Amino acid sequence: MDSSRRVLVIGGASDTETVLKAVLEPRGATVERSRLNRTSERNQSSPEVVVIDLDTESEAGAVPFQWSESKRVLIGSDHPSTIASKERFLSKPFQFPELVKVIEELLNSRPAA
Repeated sequence: MDSSRRVLVIGGASDTETVLKAVLEPRGATVERSRLNRTSERNQSSPEVVVIDLDTESEAGAVPFQWSESKRVLIGSDHPSTIASKERFLSKPFQFPELVKVIEELLNSRPAA
């Protein structure tokens, strides 16, 4: 994995960030955790993948504009009515190996044309 790869975890349990850091950071990715209502991320570059817990973020369906080009992993109890081509959905309860696999696939996929 390229060292410039950034994964942002929005909402959800802190275990998600902990597991992703343990697995992805030794492979060269950076993993951070945030909440949608924080403004400190506005000046940072867009993460390549944003992991969003739909059950804990009431506004999770509306990814902030500065991250609109990021690929997304949506995690929730209910499947969203629509999924964009750069989005993947994992139903709760999910397994961490499944989440890591989906993130790695998105990190290694070519940008949509």
